Amino acid sequence: MRPAPPILWIAVGFAAGAAASTSVGFGPAVLPLLAAGLPILLLRGPRSPTWSLLLSFAAGLGWAGAEARTRDRCNAAVGDGTRATVEGYFTRSSAEGASALRIVSGVPSRCREPTRVYSRTGAPPEAQFVVVEGEWFATRRGNGSTAVYLSASTVRAAPGEVPWRHRVAAGVRRRASEALDERLGAQAGVAAALVLAEREGIPQELWDAFARSGSAHLLSISGFHVGVVATLLGALLSAAGRPPRGRALGTAAGVWSYVLLIGAPTSATRAAWMTTAFVLGRLRRAPARALGGLGLSMLMIAMLRPAAVSGAGYQLTVTGTAGILILSKWIMSAWPAHRGRSWIAPPVAAGIGASVFTAPVLAYHFGQVPLLSLPSSILLTPLVAAAVPGVIVTILMDVLGIPGASVAGAGSEGLLYAVVTVASALGEIPGATWTATPQEAALLTVGGLLPLWFWRAPWRNRPWVRAVAVVLSACAVLWLGQAALSLGGRGRIEIAAVDVGQGDAIALRTPAGRWVLVDAGPRFGGADAGLTRVVPYLRAKGVRRLEAIVLSHPDEDHAGGLASVLANVPVGVVLGPGLGGGQAGHMAGLAEARRAGVPWRKVVAGDAWTIDGVAFHVLSPAPLPDRERSPNDWSVVMHVRYGDFDALLMADADDRIESDLLDQAALFEEGGVEVLKVGHHGSATSTSQEFVVAASPRYALVSAGARNRYGHPDPVVLARLERAGAHILRTDLQGTVSVVGRADGSVRIGDGRRR
Repeated sequence: MRPAPPILWIAVGFAAGAAASTSVGFGPAVLPLLAAGLPILLLRGPRSPTWSLLLSFAAGLGWAGAEARTRDRCNAAVGDGTRATVEGYFTRSSAEGASALRIVSGVPSRCREPTRVYSRTGAPPEAQFVVVEGEWFATRRGNGSTAVYLSASTVRAAPGEVPWRHRVAAGVRRRASEALDERLGAQAGVAAALVLAEREGIPQELWDAFARSGSAHLLSISGFHVGVVATLLGALLSAAGRPPRGRALGTAAGVWSYVLLIGAPTSATRAAWMTTAFVLGRLRRAPARALGGLGLSMLMIAMLRPAAVSGAGYQLTVTGTAGILILSKWIMSAWPAHRGRSWIAPPVAAGIGASVFTAPVLAYHFGQVPLLSLPSSILLTPLVAAAVPGVIVTILMDVLGIPGASVAGAGSEGLLYAVVTVASALGEIPGATWTATPQEAALLTVGGLLPLWFWRAPWRNRPWVRAVAVVLSACAVLWLGQAALSLGGRGRIEIAAVDVGQGDAIALRTPAGRWVLVDAGPRFGGADAGLTRVVPYLRAKGVRRLEAIVLSHPDEDHAGGLASVLANVPVGVVLGPGLGGGQAGHMAGLAEARRAGVPWRKVVAGDAWTIDGVAFHVLSPAPLPDRERSPNDWSVVMHVRYGDFDALLMADADDRIESDLLDQAALFEEGGVEVLKVGHHGSATSTSQEFVVAASPRYALVSAGARNRYGHPDPVVLARLERAGAHILRTDLQGTVSVVGRADGSVRIGDGRRR
């Protein structure tokens, strides 16, 4: 077995250092590096691969740390909440998501990287000099750093020069999109995603179907698509009579032109660098090794875009390629010799390799692992491989005015229709995905790597014996690790306020690992927090089922995301006040509950139930609430008790309801409650002085949107809580916040800090 090329060790170390710097910062990562490096240097010597790995790890730490400090200084300079007037041009325009603005003036010189802009007036013009007016927003990442974006109120044209390359790229993309719209009909959106990296033409439902079937990567520009382009270019250059070295240079130049034209997505950039490595090998008359090309691409992306290393795109493209290059080779070597090298062997081996290596990354970032990725790849890859050249040819024929573009487009449309039909059918199969937590993702990684020793062990010379050893050892690691994680979480209750913006979504985990959700976040316009915030949070926590969803009341900021949660997570029952006013989110949730067969039951004051030793008591609304009053007065207010741990979940209850609760003296005995979910997002109409004194919360969870137009939470309310000695946790400042309690009443913040 040939040793891995040195550049691969250097690239792995550098990328790991960049990711560590992004996740935990430069300082905390240096100490374990130094602790591990000294004994390795003494034992293995300076020429060992491990030492190269450590040196490159240190280089990655410093490189990414410097880039992060520059970005943080820029973020601090623009200022959260400040008005802005900037000039520049959009290098990428989007009507639904973030557009990329290259700022020329209006910010400090250190802030010249492309800025995310969300426009309130639709897609801004691309490759045209503009003046953008708006407001800076800062969002908090999980690692404690901040990211800023510009919420644009107006975008208007202005005199100024846009670099020619951006004008050309925008013009080519626009003309290609027009050709696809004209020639491919209903499949134009899928075709644009395949060759132009434009996703807005694909409905969210279709994306979800591709994700569940394990074939979403086929709709994203990746090495597969770049390989198709490279093959077409090579064939054209060969037909033109170019010599081998000329074909190699022409293919590399064409690949880079294409990748830059579509905006240089990470996976396509990785493929372009690997193509460059192979071209350099051809020029040197020394063929490059595939793993060496992978190492070069990893290193270059990590150096040019350090922040991308910790993202899912970089990790998926690297691990998927590594799986194809490494594991598929071993699988092919063990393929039964009497069956020969049939046509099915290479795609099966590549599919298994990519699936195994990418599964931990998918589990960590998305909380799900598609179980049908292998059959979907076998079924869909040939169709996509045939469709992509057809789409490219259709564009070229339409742009150049060559007769027959409609025929080529019809053929490509038929292939893409087959792709969509098969992917949708696979995505509807029950159990198509496996939900996993980040901890389980780590176990999956260990369970996948440990068996490789069994696979290569010399004392196992039969392929089927090695295969059985691989499966059994992986299952054993995963099972034992899951058992340890389950036991480690027992005896504790966790209450989390999910960051859903201006709304509520409270997730509660019982000591036995079962979950209850109180409200599902807002849905305003095209933004559905149930789909984009609540469901990803639940998946990241490994939630496979919700015992109940308690819908406190039907207002859109609490019920808007309900339908999306019901559609994506199995639910035992929906509990609510039994009243509604025709709000869209509430009605959509009712319809989805009926479709999924989830019962919907009314709860009122006096109702109670227990799950895993956690007692839930409904304190409000009254059995016969006044339908004429505000929906906030219908709020389901709950007291949650686990031993000596008490929590009050106040929904949007105001001070009148709080006054009624004060009469329940037993509720506030023995020093008040450990956790208070502050009513109505911290509005001045709730959390009265008398109620705060009676409740005496140790922790106060405030769910509110960053700089919302209502001014929540009110400074007077915050002052009351602080005077009462409450430790305030706010989603608008800290993102998702949680507290963990034990039956003895002890509490700690969800990040591990004890109080």
